[in-house]
Amino acid sequence: MSYPTAAARELPPDHFGNYGVVLNWDREYVPWSRGKYRAHDVQGEKIPLPDPWKPGVHWALCGVTGDGKSTHAVGMLRTRKWVCALDPKGEDETLEKSGYMRVRSMPPPRKQDREIWERVNQGLPVGLVVGFEAKSDDDDEAMRKLLRETINWTRRSRGWTLYVDEYELLSSQRMMRLGDSIERMLITARRAGTSVMTAFQNPAWVSKHAIRQAGLTTVWQTGNQQMVKAIAEATGRDWRKVAEAIDELPRWHSLTIPKDMRRPLIVTKAPKL
Repeated sequence: MSYPTAAARELPPDHFGNYGVVLNWDREYVPWSRGKYRAHDVQGEKIPLPDPWKPGVHWALCGVTGDGKSTHAVGMLRTRKWVCALDPKGEDETLEKSGYMRVRSMPPPRKQDREIWERVNQGLPVGLVVGFEAKSDDDDEAMRKLLRETINWTRRSRGWTLYVDEYELLSSQRMMRLGDSIERMLITARRAGTSVMTAFQNPAWVSKHAIRQAGLTTVWQTGNQQMVKAIAEATGRDWRKVAEAIDELPRWHSLTIPKDMRRPLIVTKAPKL
């Protein structure tokens, strides 16, 4: 994978937006997300990396089913203390591998609820997966009610990271019709130190707030030029440079685009769970 050298740049000395850096997931990408790896060596030059994934910063994941969105998400969610993952498909295999507690009602049953808040009060990590396998129209409506209540619960609780798997399924007016609740979180949750991570297949199918409000956007291989243009526009990047970087991605690798246009694009590969 090739990237421009320092000599080839016609940008201010502190502008590295045309760079792409390849980070090893365990040694560099995860430490970067935690704020423990701040610069990367490229051809003998130290390149400052984007700001880490701080509380209140949102993250958008865009890629087709099977590319590794959920794997990437779970890997990043493990860096957060309190996580609530919405599972609208029910019993998602990758979310199951997270080891998080499965919740099928909100608020949870008394014993489960007590365990959750005891851990929170002790400063211990808590991971929840909310959802169940819906097999009927009645189940679909019960799932919609559960996820809506969970979104409101997370907003009230403050300081949590909310993961929205299959965002288009939740936001579609033909399906769960919860787009307004998620949009409200994306716009207002930052003040409460709450991060929202959304995962979807195409930005055309979800609210533009998913990327516009995100501090970080991660995308996988795609030949869809309109999708690349939409992502580049929302992140303030030249779509041709974004397309070039995506075209060079090896299979299973992702490209993370920071909101700060002075900082480089990041390539990595999340390991299997």
